[in-house]
Amino acid sequence: MTPTPAPLPTPVSCVFGDDEPVFGTAHHLLDGIEVPVFGDRRSWPGDCIRRPSNRPKAMWTVYFPVDDPQRNLQLREVAFALLNPTHHVLRQASVFLMAEPPSLSTVTQICRKINAVMRWAQTHDWPADLGQWSPDDWQEFLDAQARDNGAAVLRHFVQAVRRLAGVSAAVTGISGFTDPWKGEAAVEVARRTVDTVEKYDDGLSTPSIPPTTWWPLLRAAWTYIHTFAPDILDLRGRLAEDPKVTRHGPTTLTRSAELDEKVGKWLADPAHRVPVHASSWNRAEAGAPVWTTLSQLITDGASACLFGRGNHVNGRQKARRGMVLEATAEGKVQPIAGRDGITATSGQIYVPRSRRPQGRTARELDQVLADWLAVPGNRVPVRARDDAAGAAGTPVYGILARHVFQRGKADLFAHSATGLRRRAMVAEAVAAGRVTPVTGEAPHRYLTIDCPGFALVIGPDGEPKPWRTTITRRELGDELRMIRAACYTFVAGLSLMRDSEVQEIERGALTTYFGSPAIVSRKIKRDPSQPELFWWVIEPVAEALAVAERLSWHTSHLFATLRPPTGKQLVGRRGIEAAEDIDFFIEHVNADRDRTGLPEIPLAHVRPHMFRRTMSIITSREPDSEIALGLQLKHAARRALANRTTMDYGQMDAKWAKEFDHELEWAAARKLVDLLKARRDGEAVAVGPGAVRFHARLDNVIDALATDTHLRAQVADERAQVALLHAEFPDLHLGTLNHCMWDAGQAECQNSLPPDQRGSAPLIGACKPARCRNSTVTSAHAPIWLAEEEDLIAMSKDCRLAPPRREAVLIELADVQRITRAFKDQKGSH
Repeated sequence: MTPTPAPLPTPVSCVFGDDEPVFGTAHHLLDGIEVPVFGDRRSWPGDCIRRPSNRPKAMWTVYFPVDDPQRNLQLREVAFALLNPTHHVLRQASVFLMAEPPSLSTVTQICRKINAVMRWAQTHDWPADLGQWSPDDWQEFLDAQARDNGAAVLRHFVQAVRRLAGVSAAVTGISGFTDPWKGEAAVEVARRTVDTVEKYDDGLSTPSIPPTTWWPLLRAAWTYIHTFAPDILDLRGRLAEDPKVTRHGPTTLTRSAELDEKVGKWLADPAHRVPVHASSWNRAEAGAPVWTTLSQLITDGASACLFGRGNHVNGRQKARRGMVLEATAEGKVQPIAGRDGITATSGQIYVPRSRRPQGRTARELDQVLADWLAVPGNRVPVRARDDAAGAAGTPVYGILARHVFQRGKADLFAHSATGLRRRAMVAEAVAAGRVTPVTGEAPHRYLTIDCPGFALVIGPDGEPKPWRTTITRRELGDELRMIRAACYTFVAGLSLMRDSEVQEIERGALTTYFGSPAIVSRKIKRDPSQPELFWWVIEPVAEALAVAERLSWHTSHLFATLRPPTGKQLVGRRGIEAAEDIDFFIEHVNADRDRTGLPEIPLAHVRPHMFRRTMSIITSREPDSEIALGLQLKHAARRALANRTTMDYGQMDAKWAKEFDHELEWAAARKLVDLLKARRDGEAVAVGPGAVRFHARLDNVIDALATDTHLRAQVADERAQVALLHAEFPDLHLGTLNHCMWDAGQAECQNSLPPDQRGSAPLIGACKPARCRNSTVTSAHAPIWLAEEEDLIAMSKDCRLAPPRREAVLIELADVQRITRAFKDQKGSH
């Protein structure tokens, strides 16, 4: 037999003591929770410090490898140094870090990356002392990682190595070393290392959501918030008030406490005597309480299980039995035997619900089943897969009995004459395909519930219909999750908040900030103090938060688990898996389009951090958007104005550039509607070198409206006019001084470009609006031109003006007067 090797000796740190708390004075500790110490070798849970809502408990723990004691010690020293940056040992070792420690999740990521470096060195027989690696060695390691990873992963490796270098003087077995990349930006190191990197126009690694997915996603979310949520939440409220349907809820603890109180009051009454066995019976000795009879006495025959059944006794029932045994010890007993128990309970005998008589004949029960099967929306529950009770696709008669007869026993479908007759009726529905697959969940989750008064939607046939007529408990749970996902999607999409910030929103978060509606929440990223800040929102976002507040069971947070609190769990866990909810929402919207009438959401990779990027692109199109974006994104804290990160977030990318070009084309066409009306009345609506061509195109649209019978009927329909104008002016660019009917061959602005760069787009800065044959000037532009003419005339009369400058002014004045003279002539002709 091979002997078991002796365990490797556990090294002891010569820097930090095993009894030192991991989270020191730099952390805000929660009262009453144990703080891990440096000597804990397997993991350091962060339960003693506040956990961000978007971090599950499993991710709020630093784990250390247990297969290598030396590596375990080194990683613990690195993590301890980062979590305690002002520790006196670090000062003595000349390690000076920022006073604010990084977040626990950041430390966890750093430890993972350093552990990967150490394992790689061990596998490739490189020095275990990472301080002996040269800059070329580190670059070779990155080159090896680039074969399987992208730039984002390499950037995290660079950042982790730099953290290790910063504390290397306090790590056992690692020589002190400095940054191998000499301060070069981590993202640049990563890009230089990989051969091919997916790049975006802004240089950010965060992609945007494609516009084809963005718009239907937001519309579907708003429909769920504004239209569907009131129906579902009202139904949930009604079901919570119905004890026949609600099997759990916040009242469970209250009912148990009331039963305990009822037992105590009954025993305290001097007239009450505990029934005990007069003689030994079954496995009960003489003098032992008759628990079922006592339970019926206390509950007036409502229950025989107040003290448990046989060996099935839980902790609360044991406590009740203890109260009874104290009373029997005092002699407050009444011996009974046989049917004396019935007399003691005044004839009120508890009968389990599953055995209570239905009060109906067999034929009446058959009719109940027939009526249920006649409803088109009712479906027979069948097994989703093979199990010990039957093959996949066969009816689950226990669940069906609960559906039809409000009774969870399958004996109504037994192999008797009546049971076989009912089975034949069910088989017809199964053969017709009216089934719903079920798994091993509780039967009551498949009980069909009517949905009267639900909101109307437009069906595939164009007729209005309720978006739901029936629902099951299981489907209700899915719809509640859809509402939560819709609220999250809408808030994240339109508020520019990070995932962590959205998930920290609490009840009563809606407020005003500088007179505008706003949300107050916590800023988590790069801010250990987690201050409460404000994000401006619009009214629909405020409505989404109101729905989320009504949906949430949590005492403080809006985005939390959907299960109501129970006796064992007084509040649901705050925080959600946002990415999973988004995928769930898109999948169910696309699957239920026939029922909900919502448009399909094209599949795309959608993640929480992409909402900020996408909305920044849209917002950046507005004037002075950089400062507003910086304030909303919380980038303005670093600099008075928007910093480079803000501008990068707002930079256009290829997916959205085409979308905005398309929108601009339609916006230009809508601007021309008024000019089309004036042209139809015979007016000359434009002047300038391109006026003749501009008028000709407007006349083409007028002719089309006049000659086409169908279009002539829609002459008052602005949408039809916009569609025609968009087709006639596909490349129209609206401007402040003029409009450009883009034609590369006639564009004056292209003359300043090299031949190989001409013809792609107009150059606004090189525009010659008075000379270019693409240029047309409308009456809306006239005030600017007339004001410019007055300024140039006044400037040309200034005697202090140098001759060359005066000549340039006169040349510019001649160009301007080409336009203003045309306006004056046009006005005189009227």
